[in-house]
Amino acid sequence: MKMNKALAQEIADKVMNVIPYNVNIMDEIGLIIGSGDPERMGTYHQGAVSAIEQGTIVSIYESEGASKPGVNIPIHFRDRIIGVIGISGDPNIVGPFAELVRVTAELLINQELLFRERRIQEQMKEEFLYQWVFRSGDYDTAIINNGEALGINLALERKAIVVKGRMPKEPYLLKQEYYFRLNQESMLYVVPNDSDIVKRIEAIQSSNPIRIGVGGRYTLVSKSVEEARRAIEISERIDLPQTICVYQELKFIDYLTNKDISFEEITNFFKELDENPKGQELTETLICYIKNSGDMNAISKELHIHRNSLAYRLQRIEVLTNKNPKNFMDLFQLFTGYILYKMQKQP
Repeated sequence: MKMNKALAQEIADKVMNVIPYNVNIMDEIGLIIGSGDPERMGTYHQGAVSAIEQGTIVSIYESEGASKPGVNIPIHFRDRIIGVIGISGDPNIVGPFAELVRVTAELLINQELLFRERRIQEQMKEEFLYQWVFRSGDYDTAIINNGEALGINLALERKAIVVKGRMPKEPYLLKQEYYFRLNQESMLYVVPNDSDIVKRIEAIQSSNPIRIGVGGRYTLVSKSVEEARRAIEISERIDLPQTICVYQELKFIDYLTNKDISFEEITNFFKELDENPKGQELTETLICYIKNSGDMNAISKELHIHRNSLAYRLQRIEVLTNKNPKNFMDLFQLFTGYILYKMQKQP
């Protein structure tokens, strides 16, 4: 590490607040880069050069040319001399301050190094996060190794959470949870699939309106990020009232406007039902439910079953699909999936 002028002057100022003597800070070649005497800045200090060459404290008792009486103490960092601190005055008087001054200077240098390393680490982490969450292709060895160096496990399935709007403060993060700002109005959180960060965000939500987009679980994070952003976009465009926008619940809307989106989980459900007599009953029940606008009496009469049996069949559909036919949005998805299945089915 090399001392810069700003750090050298900070050390000189701090030490001079404690002792009533002028202090000079020299770099590794003896050039004055911090001083209580501005006129000496940028000049060579012969006492410092001697201290660097000898690797020990050098005391000057009489003025010789530009050299003035005082003590010059090498500053060590990781077993290497990186500079010298000089205290002007009678060595017999200022000498007892030497060790205190050296320790103070080295503490300040260590603090500065830790701050720099932390800042570099944070910058590297931010750059990696950006590359990671927007990477569309598979992870290669280089990015996996970079992730491991930063303590990020890329093999873990994660989901993306996008928060659009202003929050009063950031939620606390747990292990393997990361975040950074997407733009002025949106924050991105990348968390393990079992994370409860949405609850933590809700707990600190103020009166300011926000939308929370939730993507699916993937190893390739960019896919979940795109889904989380898309969930918010869909909710805003069709004026849905909810704060939490789960892409999986809105995926069918995306399908209606984007034929590249797969709808296999619903169409496969109807395919499986079609191949089983008991399953065909559920399909028949659902279509009858739609045709009769949810009128339980009319449906029971048409299917020749008791209302309790009808309720059981509807419950079975919900259990198998995680979509409640009595909920309009869920019913719309089920019906859309049924239509797609019938249209794709070979005659």
